[in-house]
Amino acid sequence: MQSTMTRLAMASLVSAGIFVVADATTVSIPVDAIGQGIEAAKAAAKERRPSDEGIAKTIKGDIEQAKQLQAKAANITKSIGELASSGKLPTNDETVALLKILVTELQDVNEQLKKIDERLKDVESWIEDQSMENIPIMQNDIAMLKRPGIGNYMQVQYSDTQEGSGTTNDGFQLRRMRFGQTNRIDDRTSMRMSFDVSTGSQRIAAEMRDAQLIYEPVPSITQVGVRIVAGQQPLPLGYELERSSGEREFPERTLYNNTVFAGERDRGVRMDYGLGPNSHATFGIWNGLTVGDRQLVSANTFRNLNSEFGYSAGIRSYGVNYEVGLSGFYAKRPAGSNGSPPNNAYPAVNRQFIYLDGMYLLEQFAFRAELMFGRDRIPTLGSDGRPIYLAATNILGYQGQVTYNIDSRNQIHFRYQYFDPNRGAGGDSTKGFGFGYTYWINPGAKITTTYEIFDEEGPEIKNNTWTIRYQFRL
Repeated sequence: MQSTMTRLAMASLVSAGIFVVADATTVSIPVDAIGQGIEAAKAAAKERRPSDEGIAKTIKGDIEQAKQLQAKAANITKSIGELASSGKLPTNDETVALLKILVTELQDVNEQLKKIDERLKDVESWIEDQSMENIPIMQNDIAMLKRPGIGNYMQVQYSDTQEGSGTTNDGFQLRRMRFGQTNRIDDRTSMRMSFDVSTGSQRIAAEMRDAQLIYEPVPSITQVGVRIVAGQQPLPLGYELERSSGEREFPERTLYNNTVFAGERDRGVRMDYGLGPNSHATFGIWNGLTVGDRQLVSANTFRNLNSEFGYSAGIRSYGVNYEVGLSGFYAKRPAGSNGSPPNNAYPAVNRQFIYLDGMYLLEQFAFRAELMFGRDRIPTLGSDGRPIYLAATNILGYQGQVTYNIDSRNQIHFRYQYFDPNRGAGGDSTKGFGFGYTYWINPGAKITTTYEIFDEEGPEIKNNTWTIRYQFRL
């Protein structure tokens, strides 16, 4: 899920293995220092000005005291009047002495009332001065909140597959040209949008990626508060689906995520609920299929095909050097048919998935792992354009990744992935081995070289791939 980086955002940066390059040194940013800095700023601001509570108490006390003094003055005036009307003032020394005492008390009351009046005027003047002083500050804060947060990046790459020339992945290409922007209405409400203008078969088409309306009833400052996000957004399952393409160490997501949750985004609403300084829970209601699902793309429609909701839930815990998450997804894949004869019809099936993921940082190493298992009808199409699977199967997918930070600019990576689309049958699983090297030119630019080997259990496919990617990120 900001103008000030929340603990969740910091945990994401740490877990991603992201570091800041400055004069060839690695700069560590303690997560707790952010919350401490915010609290220190609040305390300093509190010391610089009277608190609202203190001002209220001062005004209330003065008003109560003024009421008491006014009542006392009224009683003294009444007593003076009674003495004057008695006719004893010129002749009775005792009465004259009493009158002097009453007059002295009345003068004292008037002096106290005058001091209270002066204090109240001072408070009123301070409030006016503060208002005049804070108006431009508030105007500037509002302008800063509304200023759009830009997050653009471009990826240019060269790919060389095992099959050689003529394949769709060989040669130079503009892999992504992503434009993203976050507009804040106030400190609780904002909207986020992003577009990729290098999609389609020729990489020259535009496609909407994110369109989110965000409301934070309890804003995240030192820990996750409460956040509600509605619109098109990544599914909160595992760690890879939500992770930006600009942050990953390897060019593409794993086979199982690209197959079962193609496009990694769905349309719906989710809520993140903070459980404390180191954990939060997530709940979501979604359409049944992700925006890139083959069945939804074949239907060529924006709507939810079966008008039934999907549901997600998860919990995540994190610290400075670790992160662990457990999440699940349930939906229904709609029935359909792909031509004739009738045996090409496929029934509706339940989609059920469990994800378990974790990350651990150890000195210069970053370890990641993700396990996915569940049940679905895989939407993969055969060479004839018809679905390969006509019924639900048990699915298994997992990956493990290690990144070694040689120094502040150089990293090497290794990834192993496994995908079995039908655990009840043999001959269709795939293993993948990936090796990579990243050189950081600066914190916003890097060059990554990877070589990926895929070992199919069934007929071998010549799809091993070299990729050299150059990325600029704002």
